[in-house]
Amino acid sequence: MAHETSTVRSGAVRAQEITDANDEFVAFIETCSDEEWGRAGTAEDWPVNVVAHHIARGHEVSAGWIRTIRAGKDVPGSPELHDANNNAKAAEVAGISRDQVVRLANRNVAALAELLRSLTEADLSKSAAFGPAGGAPMSLDDLAGARGHLDRHLGSIRAALAR
Repeated sequence: MAHETSTVRSGAVRAQEITDANDEFVAFIETCSDEEWGRAGTAEDWPVNVVAHHIARGHEVSAGWIRTIRAGKDVPGSPELHDANNNAKAAEVAGISRDQVVRLANRNVAALAELLRSLTEADLSKSAAFGPAGGAPMSLDDLAGARGHLDRHLGSIRAALAR
């Protein structure tokens, strides 16, 4: 069963996987030229620096969602509210520097990794309605340490830069 297979991944393994993904992300953005850093053309319709910030901030948002589900609560919101919040934050950070994103990414992934290492089997068995997905059920097992968000947005940056 797929669920059982994913649950055997310990919190420590999950923490290492997301830390490794963040290291890959940081290494890539550190190679961006100043021109690339501000380039438009991402799938999100944000400049590269804003998408990079979105990835770094995503670690913190994910940790909040994990804490909410762990506490037995539903994750509030809706797809529309989630998109509106993302777009508002994108406008707010339009001039963010590479160094600021690197610091944010590393700080947030360290906190997320610490949280992931603390998860128990009982925690991972929890699920809740996930507002950003229209209230669809989201299991902590699927959310905890998933790198899909990072990979999707890093892929968008790579495509915009054609590398």
